[in-house]
Amino acid sequence: MSSLYKVPLTTITEINPHNGADRLEIAKVYGFDVVVRKDSMKVGDEVLYIPIDSILPSELEYHLFPEGSKIKLSKNRVRQIRIRKIASQGMLISKEQVKAVYNFVPDKVEEDYAEKLRITKYEPPLPKHQIVNGVKKRRPLENVNFHKYNGLTNIKWSPLMFSNEIVVFQEKVHGSNARAALLPFQPHTLWEKVKAFFNRNPKFEFCYGSNNVQLQKRKGWTGFYDENIYGNVFNKIEAEKKLKPNETIFGEVYGAGIQSNYDYGLKSGHDFVLFDVKVLEEDGTQRWLNPDEVKAFAEERGFEMVPELYRGPFVDVDHCKDFTLGDSVFRPQQKVREGIVVKSLSNYSGEDGTKRALKVISEKYLDKEQSDFH
Repeated sequence: MSSLYKVPLTTITEINPHNGADRLEIAKVYGFDVVVRKDSMKVGDEVLYIPIDSILPSELEYHLFPEGSKIKLSKNRVRQIRIRKIASQGMLISKEQVKAVYNFVPDKVEEDYAEKLRITKYEPPLPKHQIVNGVKKRRPLENVNFHKYNGLTNIKWSPLMFSNEIVVFQEKVHGSNARAALLPFQPHTLWEKVKAFFNRNPKFEFCYGSNNVQLQKRKGWTGFYDENIYGNVFNKIEAEKKLKPNETIFGEVYGAGIQSNYDYGLKSGHDFVLFDVKVLEEDGTQRWLNPDEVKAFAEERGFEMVPELYRGPFVDVDHCKDFTLGDSVFRPQQKVREGIVVKSLSNYSGEDGTKRALKVISEKYLDKEQSDFH
């Protein structure tokens, strides 16, 4: 289960009227709005929050949506729905509803109950370009310094994270997460270890791949995917020549066939757009470059970078939502932005090596179910 996914017991912080329906209200948990029956819940109530893209076990679904219910799930999956024009993101269930199905009462606020309730995160099938042929090809041993990007948390889970900070909003381009790096060579085979003893190995090696799978520019190590779009794209933009030792770039490979309905006008072929850079320091730690450093890096090395949409004081989540509307700024022919990424300008690389960035997904994108990947 993804560390970014949880089903917590939490407290309702607001109840607001539904302007389009007298019998409904809007409950708020974290930064999420959930439409509920009027007077069924109140501020301070402890409830289980089930986020969108959750898969419910059949017994819970049948209890929540009995025969005759006006709302039905498709394949047990919770999605954003609009109820009288208001986007409802997820579900709230009471402790009593939990007890009726599972015969226990959740009592620890902010604890994740996903596993105990047998609720799982929806995992879409891999697109063709990420299907691995495990019969003919063997996964290579990896360079431990070639870190994954590990995704971003929705800002609605932490709506106050950037309070009193200067931030930047960048468009979230909808492609396939990709990375490339020039990192210290790590010997794996006995022969490589023998060569290391005599200083015969190269000092650095070019690593590339998707977020989850690493490829190396070594004999017999390419072609790990049925279609190695990552190697082709990084070769096309000459990434290996542009990188200096100890640098890792992160971005999106986009174009034809990468994401359903999202080719950004690239009807054939693929390309790469940069959004983050990480540097391996002499002491072995890795540091994220801040957004201004990444911008300067992209200009100096000749990488295309995701567009900046806003720079200034962080206001609130509603202000962020305004920048998820409209056509793509990156490629205006692409209708409906996937969303934005909010990054701290004053303190981007956290002390624990994490990046201080959160995502905001467009409600219009979720309305149209443009793609399963976001």
